Amino acid sequence: MTLKELAESFPDIYKQYSDHCSSRRMKLKPIDRLISFIESKYNISIINIAQEKKQNYRPSIRINGDETKYDILLPMSQSKSFLVTKALEAINMGLVK
Repeated sequence: MTLKELAESFPDIYKQYSDHCSSRRMKLKPIDRLISFIESKYNISIINIAQEKKQNYRPSIRINGDETKYDILLPMSQSKSFLVTKALEAINMGLVK
């Protein structure tokens, strides 16, 4: 997910992200800054992107202490984007405490 897609799909969360004091100062890629924001602001851990085969990873996420493992293999960048999208869906649906 790009920042533009975040702004279009979840404008309230994007505003919180852009207001987040460390979002501009972090020397990380945008997707990694977004992951850092989500993990620091909400009860979500984007975790366990376990390497399975060569450059493919099996993503998993912990929301409110409940871990979900996805039975797919993705390259690292796609795995991060997939997990960010899942986290944003949970936030938008009010599933995060």
